[in-house]
Amino acid sequence: MRTTLLLLSSLPALPATFAQRGAPRPPDPKVAQQVLQLERRWNEAIVSRDTAFISGLLAPDFLYTASDGSVNDKKTMLLAVSNPNSVVNPFQSQDVRVRQYGKNTVLLTGWFLQTGTWLGQPFALRLRFTDVFVKLNGRWQAVSAQAAVLPAARKS
Repeated sequence: MRTTLLLLSSLPALPATFAQRGAPRPPDPKVAQQVLQLERRWNEAIVSRDTAFISGLLAPDFLYTASDGSVNDKKTMLLAVSNPNSVVNPFQSQDVRVRQYGKNTVLLTGWFLQTGTWLGQPFALRLRFTDVFVKLNGRWQAVSAQAAVLPAARKS
């Protein structure tokens, strides 16, 4: 009983506690625009094999969790983008939501359809993603990304 009363008496303080710890807030429009532009350039850089851009975008400790559960670092991501056995067609992220935590952390969620060829064989994947950007040394960098394969779109 005493524990329950203690818990209930602390409930009014919870909103203030979460606000202080960086609970999500409506994103700053300028920040949202900057990070969405980086997301678009990242997609374009994958297609064009622009490893210089991607290397600058990914933080040194960047980690990517693939849909099979494997975890890849920055070096592995750059090798995958530059792999001549892979051709990725242009694609765009869809239904992107921007959430900002404090001044220096932004999460993007959405999905995309990625098509291309691997070892000459065509592929098409619908992927839902979460990308985490942190402002480091005055610029936005991706520190983490995750993708999950979505079922094929239903035909009506």
